[in-house]
Amino acid sequence: MSKTLKRRENGRLRGFTLVELLVVIAIIGILIGLLLPAVQAAREAARRMQCTNQLKQFGLAVQNYHDANNKLPASRCTAGTYGRMSEGLNNTGGNTGYGICFALLPYVEQNAAYDAIIATGTSGGTPSPWTDQDGGVLDVQISAYLCPSDGNSSQPSPGKSHVWRTNIALSRGDGMWDCERFESWSTANDTRPRSLFNPFMWKSMASATDGTSNTLACSELVSDSTGNSMKVKGGVIGNSSPRGTSSPDSNLTSRSNCFNSRDPDDNTSYDPDGYVAASGWRGARWADGRISVSGFNAVFPPNSPSCINSTSDNGWGIFSASSNHAGGVNAAMLDGSVRFVSETIDCGGYLTAKQNHGQAKSQFGVWGAMGTPAGGETVTQ
Repeated sequence: MSKTLKRRENGRLRGFTLVELLVVIAIIGILIGLLLPAVQAAREAARRMQCTNQLKQFGLAVQNYHDANNKLPASRCTAGTYGRMSEGLNNTGGNTGYGICFALLPYVEQNAAYDAIIATGTSGGTPSPWTDQDGGVLDVQISAYLCPSDGNSSQPSPGKSHVWRTNIALSRGDGMWDCERFESWSTANDTRPRSLFNPFMWKSMASATDGTSNTLACSELVSDSTGNSMKVKGGVIGNSSPRGTSSPDSNLTSRSNCFNSRDPDDNTSYDPDGYVAASGWRGARWADGRISVSGFNAVFPPNSPSCINSTSDNGWGIFSASSNHAGGVNAAMLDGSVRFVSETIDCGGYLTAKQNHGQAKSQFGVWGAMGTPAGGETVTQ
C-alpha cells in the first residue's frame, strides 16, 4: 500500500475537489490573459514589418520608374499617357483618373495587369479606374499595395465586387487648394508646385532640391469601410454644412473645424452635428489617382480627420495619412528609406498658418518640410 500512487479514504479513491479545480482553471485563465497581449503584440509587429516592406518596395519602384524614364510618375493622368511624358503640362484628354499605382505596375511585377489595361485603350477605350466588371482588366488585387493591419485590405471596394483596394497614399505636399486641377499654373496663389507629384506633371529627382532623404514619396492610409463613412480613419466629411471645408487653404476657420471634428464621445467618428459624409472612397480603388482616394497632404498629423470641399470624390481638401499601427504611420522617403512618423510629429501652426505658395519653406513644421521637395529644409524627424 505504501507504493500506491493514490490514497484511499474509506475504501474510495480521492480526486480533486471542486475548489481545487476552480483554482487550476483560474490560474490557467490568468496565464492565458498574460500571454494574449504578447501574442497580439507579436502579430502586430509582424504586420507592421510587412507594411514597412511594402512601402520600401513601393519606394524602390518609384526609383526604378525614374531610372527607366528619367521622370517621376504623375499623380494621375490618362492610362496611355504615362508613356508620353514631359516635364511640363501634358494633358491629352481621355480618362484622367489613373494614378501612380497604375504607372508602377511593371515595377512591382504586375506587367500582365498593366498590359491588359493599356490594351483596352486600343480596343474600345480604357475603363474608368472604378469600373466594376467581373473578370475585367481592373478585377485584380495588387498585394504589393496592401497592408495587413487594415482589416479591409483583402476585401473588394465597398459596393463594387470587382474593384480592389490600396493602403498606399501618395504624398501631395502641403498644398490644399485646388490640388486636383491640371491646367497650367497661372495664379500667384497656386500651391500645386509645392508637391513633387501633380496631375499630368512629370517632375524629376532634380526637383527634390531638399534631397531625396528629406522628401516624402508615400505613406499609409486605412481604407474606407463604406465609401461614405464618417470614421476618422478612412472616412471623409464634406462641406454641405456651415462648418464644411469650402476653402481649407485660406479659410482657417474651416481648417480648424475639420481638425476638431472628432466625436468627443468616442474619438472614432465625426461629430454628426453640421457634417455630412462625403464620397472620399479612401483606399477603395487601387488604380484611382485622385487625392481623395489615394493621396495625402502633409498638413495635419497622421491619423487626423480628412475633409473635402464637396461631397464628391473629385474635390480637393485636407487628407491625412492613416494606419492602424499604434501611435503613427510608416512613410517612405524618395530615397527608398522608410520611417515611422509619430502622431505627435511637429506640424507647425497647421490650425493658424496661412499657406505659402510656390517653393517657399513650409509652415507646417517637420511634417510639411517632409512633404515639400524644395523648401530649403533639412528633416530631423
